[in-house]
Amino acid sequence: MSRTLRRLPLLLLAPLLLGAGLTPQEERGRRIYVDSTSPSGAEITASLGQGVEVEATAVPCASCHGRDGKGRPEGGVTPTDITWSSLTKPYGVVHPGGRRHPPYDERSMRRAVAMGFDPAGNELHVAMPRYRMSRQDMDDLVAYLKRLGEETDPGVGETALRIGLLPPPPGPLEPMGRAVRAALAARLAAVNADGGIYGRRLDLVPLEVPPGDRRAGVAAALQRQEVFAAVAAFLTGENAGLAAAFQEARVPLIGPFTLHPREDLPLNRYVYHLQPGTESQARALVRFVRQDPGAGAPRPAVLAPREKELDAAVETVEKACQRWAPLTVLRYERAPFSPDMLAAKLSAEKADPIFFLGSGAEAAGLARALETLGRHPRLLVTGAAAEAELFSLGASFGGRIYAALPAPAALEAPAAARYRALAEAHALPSEHLSAQLAALAAAEVLIEGLKRAGRDLDRESFVETLEGLRQLQTGYSPPVSFGAGRRLGAQGAYVYAVERTGGLAASGIWIDAE
Repeated sequence: MSRTLRRLPLLLLAPLLLGAGLTPQEERGRRIYVDSTSPSGAEITASLGQGVEVEATAVPCASCHGRDGKGRPEGGVTPTDITWSSLTKPYGVVHPGGRRHPPYDERSMRRAVAMGFDPAGNELHVAMPRYRMSRQDMDDLVAYLKRLGEETDPGVGETALRIGLLPPPPGPLEPMGRAVRAALAARLAAVNADGGIYGRRLDLVPLEVPPGDRRAGVAAALQRQEVFAAVAAFLTGENAGLAAAFQEARVPLIGPFTLHPREDLPLNRYVYHLQPGTESQARALVRFVRQDPGAGAPRPAVLAPREKELDAAVETVEKACQRWAPLTVLRYERAPFSPDMLAAKLSAEKADPIFFLGSGAEAAGLARALETLGRHPRLLVTGAAAEAELFSLGASFGGRIYAALPAPAALEAPAAARYRALAEAHALPSEHLSAQLAALAAAEVLIEGLKRAGRDLDRESFVETLEGLRQLQTGYSPPVSFGAGRRLGAQGAYVYAVERTGGLAASGIWIDAE
């Protein structure tokens, strides 16, 4: 089969789920244990000794004892294993430091949480906060502690693991969604043909979301269809709301399609973005042009549609240009788009370089209007504008157009060979190649994470495993790294010049934007 692997950037990059088997009371207790927030909205405070009190959200139980209750040594302190089976051993408990006590019961557990004493009356370690909360919240917390460490996450079976896929809503993206589904199904089928992962096959489960409120539909589908994790979800247009639905359901999501991957605080620890979005691409473009500012004093300008989603990208350019050169900021309406007016303003400012955050058609219209005025400034665009219409201006702009792409424009030979073999074996469509490759990158992260997490699998250990990935080579994306405070796998962009003959240069430069 003959096909090209040269590609344009992906233009798309361009009710609470109850834990498995948890009662409503246990689920409320889980929220208190994990976040130290009361489902009723009541106040929960923590005493750190010597009269120091803080909001309990600063020191939730899970931060020291772990999501599984078994504790994680940190800073010379080894938190106690507080799983109920460990605390209620009939012959009592002996701690590494020699402290002994009889088994806990519900009453002594309440006293330990509120007052800091074990069943023998021994004072707990000074690092253990004392929590003040309502009686209802305490009852809920204790109910959950009796289940801690015994939960089986949805989607985990003895012989199969259910992996969710959120397709795009009905409309123009549906063909792309079908191509993504075909590529993912092919990759998982290849894994299953090799015996799966620790004897489990990977089942791809498209989430069934009815028309209407998409966020509510996704939340309901995650609960109803019981997937362990998800890959390559289409979040376009509803990024924040849909990402929050995965967070509330505690379903890890790898490689969603969105132009605006966010790492706002508080961090959404369940959503892992692989490729840089508009903000990282814009930052990379500024760094790129500053490395070779050209002759004369720079007069940079940034243009972007007047859309809230692009505010962060504009702010990124503004910060990146600080202490370099005064920046002209122009926001414009897309309907109607008036390139002549924008070109006149830029010409009057003698703007060069111009960072453009709109579409390819808009960038091309602006370039033509500038050319009419005899101006040929450097035009630097993000992946959303890397379209054929813009590339056709290569001759007149003489190598002064640059595009930042979230992934390399051409695959290295090993990855290209892997894709060809997969495409031929499963008759993958020739359309939407960029989307397929982005989905396959997400699949590689999923597979590697599952392998490293081991047979005894749960979502929290899987999340922690993903956080430990460093410079993972998927072959279809930039190297991917995550961390406890990082959910964007690659921060930067590949910057390509547009050749005089049209199209991208044969090779690009990776510009790190961290």
